[in-house]
Amino acid sequence: MSEAPVLTALVLDVSDNSRELREYAFGQQSMGPVDFAYSMAQEGDFLCMGSGVLAGSILPGSNRLVVSGNSPVWDGFYVSTMGGGALIWDGTGLNFLALTAKADKPSILVLNGAKGKYPKTRIVPVDLETIWADKENSPGGLYALQEYAFNKLWDQSGTPRVLAVGPAARFTNFGAIGSAKTRKGKLTAIDCWAGRGGFGSKLLQDHNICAIIYGGDFEDEDLVDRAEADGYFKGKFSKKMKLVDLEVTTKYRYDPKWSSGGTFGVNYSKLTDLMLSFNYRSVGWPRDDRHALWEKLVRDHYLKQFNEETIANKKFSNCGEPCPAVCKKYWGEYKKDYEPYQTMGPLLGVFDQRVAEKLNHQADAYGFDGIQIGGHLAWAMECIDAGLLNTDELGLPKSSPKKPIFSPENFNPVDDSEHNGKLAMALLDKCVEKNHLMSLGLREAAKKTGKAAVDRAVYLANGEKGWMVPNQYWVPGMFAPQSIMGKYYVYYKFDYHPPKELGRMCAERMIAEVGTDNAGMCRFHRGWSEKIWADILEGHFQLDVDYGAFHSALASRIHSQGKPVYWESERIEQIMHEYLRAVREDSHDDSNLGEWLWKFGQDRHKAAREYWDEILAGINELMMEKSS
Repeated sequence: MSEAPVLTALVLDVSDNSRELREYAFGQQSMGPVDFAYSMAQEGDFLCMGSGVLAGSILPGSNRLVVSGNSPVWDGFYVSTMGGGALIWDGTGLNFLALTAKADKPSILVLNGAKGKYPKTRIVPVDLETIWADKENSPGGLYALQEYAFNKLWDQSGTPRVLAVGPAARFTNFGAIGSAKTRKGKLTAIDCWAGRGGFGSKLLQDHNICAIIYGGDFEDEDLVDRAEADGYFKGKFSKKMKLVDLEVTTKYRYDPKWSSGGTFGVNYSKLTDLMLSFNYRSVGWPRDDRHALWEKLVRDHYLKQFNEETIANKKFSNCGEPCPAVCKKYWGEYKKDYEPYQTMGPLLGVFDQRVAEKLNHQADAYGFDGIQIGGHLAWAMECIDAGLLNTDELGLPKSSPKKPIFSPENFNPVDDSEHNGKLAMALLDKCVEKNHLMSLGLREAAKKTGKAAVDRAVYLANGEKGWMVPNQYWVPGMFAPQSIMGKYYVYYKFDYHPPKELGRMCAERMIAEVGTDNAGMCRFHRGWSEKIWADILEGHFQLDVDYGAFHSALASRIHSQGKPVYWESERIEQIMHEYLRAVREDSHDDSNLGEWLWKFGQDRHKAAREYWDEILAGINELMMEKSS
């Protein structure tokens, strides 16, 4: 048991290293890094990061580092999280950090905590271009910068952690922040990402900070008593903590039902004909054709490679905190998750691990979010195939293919994947060039190319400039008009619900997920954390706080600043229509579903707009109820 803590925030002006320390009463003024960042966003354009109140505790999954603020790519408030990043952050003595102003030149922030003291800070100017270009011990870019900071700038005790950006942060608005876990005092190939939201671009372009290295030996009181922790779990689940956590994280570790594990292994085993491929063209194909594609190219090759190399050899790791989920699956220097290996895999016509590895690793070295860049590349590939873009006009090397192989007919998973991979790599290289069409981002690039290109572009729009490639699930929730998209703040199961009801369900999920992020908890543990987190806080800190009401209000405030824009692409209208057809094949007769199918059949555009409006009405309705 412990008294309710005082949460400490450092507001740091990186132009002159001046500092302001702020304190917040936990449970009264702040509950975590999301509500802190949202409150700071009302003061100005800060980039915030921090940990949940129980970072460093015995609870598995409690050490996510949360990065929040106004997103340059989404054009609104956004939340991004990084696995394991808060375990070492706990040693700085800070709960939250807010960056303001801009350093004179690209610099690395050194943040070091000490026992009983708040951290020292240094702003160290660096020759960023030279560091990024160093490929002696890495692919360069983000990885080289991380190595530089780790090896050159830490002279304190203990092992630090490094957050870094790559060349994507220089000219695009969708650069990510990456960080590798350490083992035995060295960096590993297991990298984790605050990827969505473009916060790498914000860190560099708004603040001229290219990396943050942090650590220290500050100690606070954490929940480390296993008997106390087990008591909460026994009270709710009649089982000890470890057993409960092992059960809810089966998918991420190893699921015997599928003889595979991790997001890559389980998702590709389950998706079958619902897998998206060739820039979403697959949604218009007959189910038997989609299933045959999955069998030949994924089950019998792409997934088979993964299972034989990674699963059979138990190449499992964690994100940097001791966690039984060991969700990080890898092979050699390549870490493999479903969504980046989907967008830079089947979505752009690549079904071979060797090709996907090269694309993903280079995108990571550039510092791109894998989902965002993969969707962008897939769009460009289809536009080239359709003659809307020309490789010569794009300035691609003469040696790169002139057109992709963008149909599953007679597709060879090795040779044709290699062909498409070469074209995708050439396009990827252009994404880091200043003022190139590809570096503008998908929404702007599509509009510059023309209506036919927009109608092939799959992105969610927010405000005048914001855009986000959706997560890779063929379900309507992933296209909902929420105030934060590109995450799992939505209902994303395949089963059918009337759109207004779906909107309410999406809003419910947003409230729950905001609570998870504000706790600094990994959502892979949500099977227990959503049910018991409030009980743990109340019991451990002897607090009487309505955790659900607090986060309903917070989610409602975030929702109120959203600027969702109706789908700008005909391809998304097609995705919705074909979803309704696909779910009808799997479900019993449903009069509401039948009515929507009839409407889509009469006038797809009109029906899709009505469907979108109904989802939004449901979201607004639920948020209004929760805020009152």
